[in-house]
Order: sequence, then structure tokens, then C-alpha cells
Amino acid sequence: MLKKIGGTPLIVTTYKNLINFNLFDEVAVITDSLEISKVLDNYSIKHSISKKTHETGTDRIAEFANSFDCEIIINVQGDEPFLKKNQIEKIIEVFNDDRENEIDVVSLMIKIDKDIAKKSSVVKVNTDTNRFAVQFTRQFNPKRKNYFKHIGVYAFRKSALKRFSSTTQTINEKNEKIEAIRLVEKNFKFKMIQVYDETISIDTPSDLENANKYFEND
Repeated sequence: MLKKIGGTPLIVTTYKNLINFNLFDEVAVITDSLEISKVLDNYSIKHSISKKTHETGTDRIAEFANSFDCEIIINVQGDEPFLKKNQIEKIIEVFNDDRENEIDVVSLMIKIDKDIAKKSSVVKVNTDTNRFAVQFTRQFNPKRKNYFKHIGVYAFRKSALKRFSSTTQTINEKNEKIEAIRLVEKNFKFKMIQVYDETISIDTPSDLENANKYFEND
């Protein structure tokens, strides 16, 4: 989170990008790191430090769910500095259209080629015909015709986020280190939106190198 993109720590770049959207009532960083907290203080960024030990970032955010006066909480992972405003707008639109409040979680996916799909650092998502998530995995399935990468955004109804925090990790979630697996296996209604704009998640040193090149050219 403290690696530099364009001379600025990654977590700060992600935060500033979201602020510039002018879509949120409030943007805050939730962290378990005192080192990150000190950097955020230097940039006067609102943040909270979790008091409990959590297995996932979503569980950490859920610790503070009641402190946010809202219906929807969008968890943007700190390694997603290049999200586009229209991508978040599409998430909000799904919730606005869900008048029966049937959808618990909304997230994003982007189509990728086979070579990218082979990387274990890339989380792949499979959906049903209505674009509800049915599987998340790091494994590569050569028999699939299309591959979609999960983008690190989880938009929760607050009630669903609190329900998530009351559940325990599943075996598959632990094995693959993907919290989205728990959402599927615990039967949350998890809607996926396909997006088409380039996004670079910072999961590896080579991702960081590509991100800096992208930042310089954008």
C-alpha cells in the first residue's frame, strides 16, 4: 500500500482517485497498519485503525459498518488506483434499480485473454446467465471459452456487510485467499457488472511497474 505510483503512495493515489469522483457522501480508509496510518496523517486523510484482528479487508470494514450513516458501503481495495467514475456509477445504478432490495453485493469484472487468466495472481469469476457470481478462483480452467477478472470492489448493502462479518471463513476461501468465495458459498446475491475500461490491480511487482507506466501516459 505504501509503494509509490507517480511519487505518491498507492493507498493515497487510490483515495484521491475516489474523492475526485464526487460520488460518495464519505470516503475513509480502514486499515490495521500503524505505518499506513502515519502516512495517511501526513496527507490529512480520514482513516480508522481496526481494533480487532481480521482475516479479510471486508471483515475489517464491517467492524466500522455502524459508524457510517448510509445504506450502501462500497469497499474499494487499496490496490485499485485506476477505477473509473463510470464504473462506480454502474454499481450505484444497479442498487437504484433493485427496488425489492434483493441484491446483497455488487462488483466488477473485465474480460481477459487466456495468457492473463493463467496467472494465479488474477482472480477469475464465473457467473450464471443473469450475471450473478457462482465461482471465484485463482485456478486456470483451459476448457473455458471466456475468462473474466474480478476487479477489487465490493459494494454492500450495510445489512449484507454485517451479515458477512457474522459468518466464518470457508475452506475454499482460506485455500485460495479470496473473500468473495465466502459470499458465493454463503448464498449472498452477488451481482457482477462487466466493464470495458482498462484497470490495473497492483498484485505483483510487475503490476506496480505497469501501473507507473500507465500513470505517466494517462
